[in-house]
Amino acid sequence: MQQHNSNLRYAILLALGCATSAAAQDEANTPLQTLAPLEVTATRGLDSLNVNPGAVTVVDRKTVEEQAKLGGNLSDILAKTVPGLSPSTHGLTTVAQTLRGRNLFVLIDGIPQTISLRDGLHSLNSIDPRAIERIEVIRGSNGVYGFGGTGGIINIITRKNEKGAPLMRTEINGGFSTEHVKDSGQYGLSHSVTGGTDFADYQLQGSVEKRNSFFDADGDRIPPDPNGQGGIADSIEYNLLAKVGFDLDTERRVQLMANYYDIKQDTTYVLQPGVYGEQKTRAVKGDPGGKDQGTENLNLSVNYDDARLFGDTSFGAQVYYRDYMTRFGYFGTFYPGGGQSKTESDRLGARLDFETPLDVASGATLLWGLDALTETTSQPLEDGRIFVPEMDQNSLAPFLQAEVRLDPKWTVNAGLRYEKFWLEVDDYTTVYGNDVTGGELDYSETVFNAGAKYQINDVWAATAAFSQGFTVPEIGRTLRNAPDGTSLEQIRPAPQVVDNYELGTEAAWERADLALTVFYSESELGTSLAAANPNEPIPVLRSPERIYGLEAEFNVYPTDDLSTGGTFTWLEGKTDSDDNGSYESYLPGNRISPLKVTGYVEHDTTSRWSNRLQAMVVGERDRFDGSGFGRGPVESYAILDLSSSWQLPQGDLTLAVNNLLNEDYFPVISQVYNFDTQYTQGPGRSVMLTYGLDW
Repeated sequence: MQQHNSNLRYAILLALGCATSAAAQDEANTPLQTLAPLEVTATRGLDSLNVNPGAVTVVDRKTVEEQAKLGGNLSDILAKTVPGLSPSTHGLTTVAQTLRGRNLFVLIDGIPQTISLRDGLHSLNSIDPRAIERIEVIRGSNGVYGFGGTGGIINIITRKNEKGAPLMRTEINGGFSTEHVKDSGQYGLSHSVTGGTDFADYQLQGSVEKRNSFFDADGDRIPPDPNGQGGIADSIEYNLLAKVGFDLDTERRVQLMANYYDIKQDTTYVLQPGVYGEQKTRAVKGDPGGKDQGTENLNLSVNYDDARLFGDTSFGAQVYYRDYMTRFGYFGTFYPGGGQSKTESDRLGARLDFETPLDVASGATLLWGLDALTETTSQPLEDGRIFVPEMDQNSLAPFLQAEVRLDPKWTVNAGLRYEKFWLEVDDYTTVYGNDVTGGELDYSETVFNAGAKYQINDVWAATAAFSQGFTVPEIGRTLRNAPDGTSLEQIRPAPQVVDNYELGTEAAWERADLALTVFYSESELGTSLAAANPNEPIPVLRSPERIYGLEAEFNVYPTDDLSTGGTFTWLEGKTDSDDNGSYESYLPGNRISPLKVTGYVEHDTTSRWSNRLQAMVVGERDRFDGSGFGRGPVESYAILDLSSSWQLPQGDLTLAVNNLLNEDYFPVISQVYNFDTQYTQGPGRSVMLTYGLDW
């Protein structure tokens, strides 16, 4: 039986205390066997699903590889595998791609990627999927990683080192749009090597991907920057991952990691506005102006782990550095006289984690530590004018998390985190000519979380959780629109605390598994964006808000060679726009996405040939009258994908067809934007062939 979607299977089995080895199950085709727990690091504890009994999805390496062979990026992969996450934008941006209606907080190997002070919403697409071992997604507000995690945490774990003789893998891929073969080619090459001795291990992985234009179901060229937030068509993408680890003894290890990602778009096409709801936006020949837009992202880290620092206390330390730049497109009217902006950020940080077992009740664990970082972020125009001024942030956050097993059936946990950060901004003049006095601001907040898990029987478990997230949303966006003669102290954006409540149930039978979660989150000072037209900066609106919904994951394994399953996501959100205690207004479509249902069937047709058919259905949402950003009605659409893989005498071959039925649709982002300039269709049918060789 091919192990499909083992993210849910692993998560449920770990929560029940009986995780299963995918490899052993594949080889033996026997009933589930009890193994050591799967290590999930997004919640900072080895037994993380008990530390955080809320909804967690682990997208494993096999799933990432399967989805990547369809030719998409990380946004596409997660949209098709993670409940609670909105559909993909098919670009570099995650505008309108939220997690439970709130912002994503993205990490790579525990290194924060999201820039909470001025988030350009490109952090999710800043690493190549071929460098990923797994992706850990915690849905809902969470204070464990601190500043910014109001919608959930996506922790991307890079490929792990393997000891022993060198293992190498080479992959080549090529593809095209079936509706416009000419000019639609996509080509890629990747190579990796890993190995080592008992003392030292290493890994080096590199990849390059060249994409030409994208075409819709009618065979028409899609604008390379479809929503004005960054595109991946007509681009070249590089990724380089290097790791080296040293086992000092059986209990101590040092590891160094470097990952560099670079994507640049070089195009000779621009968009021609359509008519929203009537005529799609098209791509026409033209000079986009300015420099090539794209993203560069460098992550460096040194990790030290000691299983027994003192007594039975284990210790983990990480020092990291991140250098990030993303350049947006040239806008002739958005800035006075035209211009092109870029977000630049340098971040240096450290994490200290201690885990101490305690002799309390049936057993207890105390997780405690400290986070610290210093960061400089700005968004200038290429001509030197200031769009968002340079912001210097320093942050310090101690945390404490306790888990107690009351008896074999009950596990409870609780924790708190104190967040303190300081912000400094010099005097500056906005791009609109407004003079603003700088200064210093400081914020602090203590956030809490608590949860319980009850083991009903050998199959079922029930969970309940409360957690809080803290952020000061979009300080940079507020500063760029500051009125003339104001000061930083007068502007002082108010912080946001999100309370998240959820109830869940999980079950794992011999040939099926299931997870259901009901959630509710609220904030007294929520954050939404609104604009009348695309030629003006989008302001920030603050008002009380509530979001609630239902998520589900399931898998069924009728026979050893057949599996099926899927996910279900429904959510809704309302805001008290006039602050009178009545939540009469719906949250906009860039926050709340429509119903999303995914499903798959996978079959091992022979011992060397397997096939997978998967679907994603997006429902309707029509909550608004009139125009404005985020207020467009969403019409439903369905995407069907097919992939077929063969094990050859030398290597493996995969044929993948994205949008098999050539569905003619507009992605959610194009519909909710509600602008003539962003009314772009989604990609039509495309074919991708991938050959891989292990040697």
